Amino acid sequence: MMRDDAPRRRRARFRSDAAPRRAPADPPLPRAALDEQGDELDDEENNRRASEAEAEVVEDEDEDEDEDEAEEEEEAAPPTRVSEIMATLQEAVDAGTGGEALAELLPELTTEVAGIESAFKDIQAANVGLEDQAGAVKDQFLRLTADFDNFKKRTIKEKQQLGETAKSKVFEAMLPALDNFDLAKANLKPESEEGEKIMGQYQGLHDGLMTILGNQGLVAVDGVGAPFDPNFHEAIMREESEEPEDVIIEEFRKGYKMGEDTLVRASMVKVSAGPAAE
Repeated sequence: MMRDDAPRRRRARFRSDAAPRRAPADPPLPRAALDEQGDELDDEENNRRASEAEAEVVEDEDEDEDEDEAEEEEEAAPPTRVSEIMATLQEAVDAGTGGEALAELLPELTTEVAGIESAFKDIQAANVGLEDQAGAVKDQFLRLTADFDNFKKRTIKEKQQLGETAKSKVFEAMLPALDNFDLAKANLKPESEEGEKIMGQYQGLHDGLMTILGNQGLVAVDGVGAPFDPNFHEAIMREESEEPEDVIIEEFRKGYKMGEDTLVRASMVKVSAGPAAE
């Protein structure tokens, strides 16, 4: 029994000697030191995040620059076959084999130049066609403009004629009243001062009415002493007189016109046939 316990005690002692010793725990830090340490950690975290954000911005700018360069490369026109041939010839000339390269590439270069000339002629033909179309459109525009101007002038003229026709009808409706004024003036002979006063008032009404109608364009046709005009006068009598021939010697009904050319009513007159023959 003593022999069995000795090895166990040795093994236990070996295990206790082999186990690592724990380091003594640090004393707790005061609260102010803990706060300072927390602030330092916050500053380090903020700086780390700012650095990451700057790195992302730089990466985005680099990506944008790469995309712009790629777009510029895509937009750049690819070299033509003629430019490639010319570059090959230049390299051959620099290498001293220009004659051989020219003899080899001359047929292809001739074909390319012929193709360019053909394309240029097609462009010229298309340009001529566009010029013809532009000329046709211009002519059509000028015709439409002229038609519109004529339509506008015709519309204005028709509007004026319509207004003149309406005025003429109004004037024709008032002519009987004007005739009554003329008859009253010719037949009434005032014999007293009161009669003359009434006659003056009557004549004032006539003159005022003629002023208003005159402002609207109504004009009396020339009467006694004026040469006969078949456009404005209607001759109902003709007799010899001391007046020259075709001169109006009497007016039976006054005529009226608008302006100088539009007749409202012809004047009924007696025309002189000239002096009697001896």
